[in-house]
Amino acid sequence: MGTISKRESLTFLGPSEALAMVMIYMGAKAFLGYPRLMAYQGLNAGWLLTVLGGLTAAAFWLAVSALLARFPGKSIVEINEIILGRPLGLGLNALILVYLVFSSGVFLRQFSESVIITALPDSPLSSLAGLFLLTVLIAAYFGLESISRNSHIALPFILIGVAAVLVSLYTFWDAKELLPILGAGAGPVLVHGLLGSSAYGEVLLLAILAPFFSFGANTIRKVGLIGIGVVMLYFAAITAVYLMVIPIPGATETLAPFYQLSRTIYVGRYYQRLESVFVLFWTYTAFLQLAIGLIVTALAAQATLKLPYYRPLLPALAVLFLSLALTPASLMENTIIEEYQLLYGGLFLFLVPFGVWALAALKEKAEKQ
Repeated sequence: MGTISKRESLTFLGPSEALAMVMIYMGAKAFLGYPRLMAYQGLNAGWLLTVLGGLTAAAFWLAVSALLARFPGKSIVEINEIILGRPLGLGLNALILVYLVFSSGVFLRQFSESVIITALPDSPLSSLAGLFLLTVLIAAYFGLESISRNSHIALPFILIGVAAVLVSLYTFWDAKELLPILGAGAGPVLVHGLLGSSAYGEVLLLAILAPFFSFGANTIRKVGLIGIGVVMLYFAAITAVYLMVIPIPGATETLAPFYQLSRTIYVGRYYQRLESVFVLFWTYTAFLQLAIGLIVTALAAQATLKLPYYRPLLPALAVLFLSLALTPASLMENTIIEEYQLLYGGLFLFLVPFGVWALAALKEKAEKQ
């Protein structure tokens, strides 16, 4: 706790707030290109990739939570330096910070482009992304407790809204589009399913924020497993409905899959064009995801650099988010970057603490001998 400011040291989040934050941080990608990528990788078995990825992520998380249990009250940033030493730990933490900044920049660009395509076609990209990031910066300045409580309040409405969209499309479901069960084949499904664990890499949020929780490592493990499980079910349901409503190959070509699903809803003459309601959920979910990403990155940077306060870092990190969001020359270039991040980026978040856990176990065994 030595790297945490006095004001922030008074913030202790409960399990429900932690669960809400990690679910939103992981699950927001379902509103962007994630269902399309699953359909492209697994064809008719795209929904199965989300399940295999979730199970793999849960196995990785068990190792990470075991590492947290060895060092109660310590974040993964502090544990890296304890196990690897200051130079190597600092370098590893710097790589984690780079990934956190990079992923938020990619998400900001993809979300801004999706808003332009679906709702505000005449808006300049830089102005839309800048204004949206300004609200995120204000939210992050109010602190972790404020964001966590907003996430806790908003999560039930987001889950109910997603479920309502999927159920409203019942008349368009065609279960035959989920056949053959293995889609692209057993080999590709298995490989891409294991790589699909990257979609759950944001569960590392719990390891970064461990000093801010009012509960111990056992509860942190349970919160992570529950978060991965619920998000996995929602990913599978969204992808399955997407494939049943928009068959292959059309499912591999939609830039905003969930928005397209909401536009398809038709429940009589007076219940159509409900995507305007969905946009509200979509925008607020993206707002919370970026706010969580900004404050988590700032807190990780504070712990890495041994700074007394994190708030002075927020404007600089926000500028980095915006700069990275505007770096790709086109929407298609950013989409390709997003696909590589979803396939391989999260593995880095899992493999790094997994390797540290293995090294800690070997060192403990050697000390006992």
